[in-house]
Amino acid sequence: MRIASWNIENLAPWLADDAMGLPSLHERLGSPDVLCLQEVRIRPGDQALVARMHAALPGFACHASLNHDTHNGRFRGGRAYGVATWLRAELEATPLRFAWDTEGRVIVSALSSLGLAVVNVYAVNGTHRPYWDAERGALYGDRHQFKQRFIERLGDEAQALAAHGLELALTGDWNISRSRLDTTPRLRTEEPHATARRRFNEEFIGGLRLTDALRQLHPEALAYTWFNPRSRHRLDAARVDFALLSEGLLPHLAGAGIDADPAARPGSDHAPLWIELDVDPAGARSSGG
Repeated sequence: MRIASWNIENLAPWLADDAMGLPSLHERLGSPDVLCLQEVRIRPGDQALVARMHAALPGFACHASLNHDTHNGRFRGGRAYGVATWLRAELEATPLRFAWDTEGRVIVSALSSLGLAVVNVYAVNGTHRPYWDAERGALYGDRHQFKQRFIERLGDEAQALAAHGLELALTGDWNISRSRLDTTPRLRTEEPHATARRRFNEEFIGGLRLTDALRQLHPEALAYTWFNPRSRHRLDAARVDFALLSEGLLPHLAGAGIDADPAARPGSDHAPLWIELDVDPAGARSSGG
């Protein structure tokens, strides 16, 4: 099973009736069994685009969570955030959305026949912009604080999925670099970035006993997924997109990589990533696990 993930920055151009379509993107990414895209920027009310999104990849089911936050997601006319996952129809995946995810930042696809949940994540980019908390009906801190609360809540949901016997493959844009090895020319060590990183590594990854797929296979690789489009004279890049796997999937991890070729990321400053699991997409794990 091949899972590919990319922060596309805007899905709409890929849904146009021309050569730049989702099937061509799917082929370019190695024809994955599961395709996870982040920052699709489609509103729930964009009925024609939503319909095209669901029909864009023949033979695949589309699961999506789109931004419907009337307070925090109003910029670009509400065309912000959003995640979408396409899975081969024979996988018979079931979507799971969370009521608290008003910005459209996470969609879970449960593959019960495989005992697997694929979690497509577009984590929060921390800023000092105030955050409106719908559950409180009031402003509640800034988006730096919301970033950490989002990871906490996602961790709780992941724990619940694991308690139901599902192995986890969480992939997407996490808006954080895990270590100095993941950035150039420098790692942001000032607060609140340092605390967010520590908590992500220790509490989220450590607490769920997850493994970074790329680091498992390539522990010293200098590989990046985000490239500063305004940097012209030196490389300014970071690995902020990655796949995290629960322990039961590690014996099945067959490959992981990043396609850093600029031609592979038209219209986006993020590079696609992929992992391969020796799991049979037809519904049975290989005999090796």
